[in-house]
Amino acid sequence: MDYDNKERKYPTPYAFDYLKRSYYEAVEKSGGVPLILPNTKKLNLIDQMLKVVDGLVISGGNDVDPQFYKEKKKARNLNLTKERDLFEIALVRKARRKKIPVLAICRGMQLVNVAFGGTLYQDFSFEKKFFDHTLEGSSCYNKKHSVVIQDKTKLYSIIGRNRIEVNTSHHQMVKKIAPGFIVSAWSEKDEVIEGIETKDDNFLVCVQWHPELMKDKSSRLLFDSLIRAASKRKSETSS
Repeated sequence: MDYDNKERKYPTPYAFDYLKRSYYEAVEKSGGVPLILPNTKKLNLIDQMLKVVDGLVISGGNDVDPQFYKEKKKARNLNLTKERDLFEIALVRKARRKKIPVLAICRGMQLVNVAFGGTLYQDFSFEKKFFDHTLEGSSCYNKKHSVVIQDKTKLYSIIGRNRIEVNTSHHQMVKKIAPGFIVSAWSEKDEVIEGIETKDDNFLVCVQWHPELMKDKSSRLLFDSLIRAASKRKSETSS
């Protein structure tokens, strides 16, 4: 989501929603039919939206507003879209209650953590042990690092490996884990949390990296598992 902004290269007086094509192409490659949901202010419409989808991808994007985890804005480099936060927080809460499978990516993981009572570091520089997880001026998502995956987690059952190489493009990160969630992956170099998931059997899997922009087997398996979980839920609810 982006608000009206006169500083854009091509200014417009209108706000608009947008999504990188790579997200829905990844869904298509795994056999799903992608639908893009708008960041509506009318949160009462979410129940109707969830009647026509079998699973959700919560994508990357702007920073989660610190007010939603009871902090004041401390970092100067925050890019906030409060309306999107309000919509997606309500969306993932209702999806969890309805046991709709969710794959949350980058900002999506941070948003899920906040939605259920967790907190964030507003910038990696707030913790000295963290190295720079941003793109360092590049938009190619080709900066990578090693991630350790915890045994006996949903993420491990999907990927089947304890270590993988992932891309990185974020300056915020999970601080306090939301109640009912566990850490499923972390950066090998500095222990930044790279994956969280619910303790229960619901498919609510969150990763900090961008699997939709990687072409490796592990990334494809994440989307394959989401589509399988969505198909299973659909067959169970329609029978």
